[in-house]
Amino acid sequence: MRRRDFIARTIALSGIGAVALYARGMMGNGVIMSGRGMGSMGGVGLKNYKATNKLLIPPEIKGVLKNGIREYNLKLNSSHSGFLKGFKTATWGVNGSYLGPTIRLNVGEKVSLNWHNSLDEATTIHGHGMHLPAKMDGGAHQIIKAGTTWSAKYTVKQKACTNWYHPHIMNKTAEHVLMGLAGLIIIDDSESRALPLPKRYGVDDIPLVLQDRLFSKSGQFVYSKSMPTVMHGFKGDTLLVNGTIAPYFDAENGWVRLRILNGSNSRFYNLSTKEGIDMHVIASDNSFLEKPVAVDSVILSPAERVEVMLNLKDHKGEKIHLVDSNSGANILEVRVNKKSNSNVTLPSKLTTLDPIDTKKAVRTRKFELSVRGPGKLVINGESMDINKINFAIKKDEYEIWEIQSRGMMQMDHNFHMHGTHFRVISRNGKTPRAWERGYKDTVFIAPDDIVRVLVKHIDYSDSKNPFMYHCHILEHEDAGMMGQFVVV
Repeated sequence: MRRRDFIARTIALSGIGAVALYARGMMGNGVIMSGRGMGSMGGVGLKNYKATNKLLIPPEIKGVLKNGIREYNLKLNSSHSGFLKGFKTATWGVNGSYLGPTIRLNVGEKVSLNWHNSLDEATTIHGHGMHLPAKMDGGAHQIIKAGTTWSAKYTVKQKACTNWYHPHIMNKTAEHVLMGLAGLIIIDDSESRALPLPKRYGVDDIPLVLQDRLFSKSGQFVYSKSMPTVMHGFKGDTLLVNGTIAPYFDAENGWVRLRILNGSNSRFYNLSTKEGIDMHVIASDNSFLEKPVAVDSVILSPAERVEVMLNLKDHKGEKIHLVDSNSGANILEVRVNKKSNSNVTLPSKLTTLDPIDTKKAVRTRKFELSVRGPGKLVINGESMDINKINFAIKKDEYEIWEIQSRGMMQMDHNFHMHGTHFRVISRNGKTPRAWERGYKDTVFIAPDDIVRVLVKHIDYSDSKNPFMYHCHILEHEDAGMMGQFVVV
């Protein structure tokens, strides 16, 4: 192996994908591009973890009802954040300095999410997991120019779930998300409100946005668009949870509900508790599971969400640690130091989902995610062309989408579909993992995996405005592993 290839491979496998290979100077948004000799802060939140910072809880906003429409006003702005003592890191945020508020929506309501861009450059805001018209999707076509406002207006028509929002600008999604433009969307319906689950936001119903970052010695985000990063995705050496390094959370000795989002550019997490406490999975991306499933661990690829319940009733005075076995990192220390007077519990039944009936499918579409050369990532041999519609889907027809990772390089990918939700039929002919059995919009695709999903687009059709499908490793998306379809 040539020395140059060896260095690139070593960096990719080390999990520090932004280490210096090419010098590119300082970007206008404050991100330092990696250059020779530039060190990092050295794994502030990945190894040698000591829980020293109280977990930040994003503020929750419920909008204001005006003339039958619930309005949410959201401002994208540049700022600085104090992640590291003695440093101010240049960041972007929504209604704040980093990340954004949790948006609470109710099924059946008409909403208007008004996004004002006070940044110095254009971006977009995609409602990831939202079922809505294509022109309200916030994809690459719904550009919000600097100084302008764009509104996503629609009626909330989907099951209760935990979704999120983030930029989806062509070729720059990875950088804009890394700077901090992201936040959760929680959807409630009559079924979720009736279940005896934890519902006190920030008390026993806890949002966890997992991200990894790399800091320079001056405390700034380091990011590289070098070839190793494009090919393997960016991986930082410092974990942030809701923008908090080395976080702890003071919990009651009862049931706690964790709404977990993998908000990282490319890192995969394998989550468990260090103490071996069962995690009870109650929801996947877009719905409750039919019943809770006790698991030792759960894998989350970028953009996937999962809701889990932990029973802390017998752990008063103890510390419970949520960990990532992939990296060996501690993610969150839960300090069970409060008395619970809550009557919440883990119900034996959560919801009823439609059975997966593959006989209803009128066709099967195949999607092959592969690498055709350095920096050339494709789906079915094609790179993203914003002016090309790859295919049209008929509204209300069931289809099977068969997705696999192939090619000369064995790589992990995942697959995200806009506009609707799907059910995972099988993984390599076998029953999907327990936490994949609800409605989903993103699914993990390991090398040579063949994942089959059942999908139907309902409610909305538009022959001009497309939805997108793509790998949600953001560097892969930006490098062309994406396509477009319309619903007719």
